[in-house]
Amino acid sequence: MTTMIFIIKPTLACNFRCKYCYLSAESKVTTYMDLEFAKRILLEIKEQYNSHQKLEILWHGGEPLLWGIENYRIIFEFIDKEFTDVRHVISMQTNLSLITDEFIDLFLKYNVSVGISLDGPQNINDSERVFPNGRGTFNTVLSKLRHCKERGLHMGCIIVATKKHIGRIPELYNFMCDNGINFKMNPLFISGEAKRNESELGLTIDEYVTMTTELFDLWFYDKKNKINNSKFIDIASGLLTRKMSLCSLGENCQEHVICVAPNGDVLPCGRFCDSELMHFSYGNLHNEHYCDVLKRIKESKAYKRADFIKNSNCSKCKYFNICHGGCLHDGYINSGDFESKTFMCSANKKIFSHIESRLKETGLMQI
Repeated sequence: MTTMIFIIKPTLACNFRCKYCYLSAESKVTTYMDLEFAKRILLEIKEQYNSHQKLEILWHGGEPLLWGIENYRIIFEFIDKEFTDVRHVISMQTNLSLITDEFIDLFLKYNVSVGISLDGPQNINDSERVFPNGRGTFNTVLSKLRHCKERGLHMGCIIVATKKHIGRIPELYNFMCDNGINFKMNPLFISGEAKRNESELGLTIDEYVTMTTELFDLWFYDKKNKINNSKFIDIASGLLTRKMSLCSLGENCQEHVICVAPNGDVLPCGRFCDSELMHFSYGNLHNEHYCDVLKRIKESKAYKRADFIKNSNCSKCKYFNICHGGCLHDGYINSGDFESKTFMCSANKKIFSHIESRLKETGLMQI
């Protein structure tokens, strides 16, 4: 069963000013999605539901908790009532700083899956994830994380790999293990605020490969800790089954990922909500029905990228069936068009090869 990921961004506003944010400061306007509009678009999505799919309703931002506890109480109850005949899950990606016991109660009641961001030890995290006044966010987030865990709310964490992590991967891994945090590490991509801080935070391809393969080995050979690394699991599973579940490596993400911005624009994914990329909107749900926008998506260059990649030299690569040219957004920011593979191509090949060798070494994969 495939999963359709419906990303709703109730606001692009944020109470953090992370140096590598994929949204520029100019994009983080303090506008909020209307609650009744959110209900309507959810019903329009439901109309297009395919019984062979599971629907993930992902609340994202900016910082989505800024939308407010009352809005979430109403919308979660609405989903619970209206989606009884739809296989669905609710998830939330948050910086966690604004979470309260009221939010925790609500998330537990509706089985909301929560993802957070934290970049490891304090001196790393606080050099790049900061409040608007420049103060580090580490103590706030870690205390909130520990409280959530005490309340029984479990979550996964995204780490953004930057220059600050070079030479400190064992320290990073031990920190995540000591705090019992399931995590994955994603590469920094140069968009939004990251453009302004590329010299401070940017990595070379080889630096990212070295960090990722070192982290994989620490995790793969660790028999003591039971930390879950979803990205490594997905890649290893993909190498074994030749099928990939990561949206960034799927055959055509536009068949199972869509994003609605606070103003109602429908975009290829959440990464296209930066002000420089909003012109890629497929349409606006204030003006038309979601089913009409869907028809336009299948005629777009973003949707047809999968065919461009399939007919390119990428199809000759041994890892094509688990990569498919990589992330649509990564390809665009690297080339300015939708016909190019990800700028992470050479890195992905080295990382896949490394993980493949470890699977063969342990007998999990035939030589």
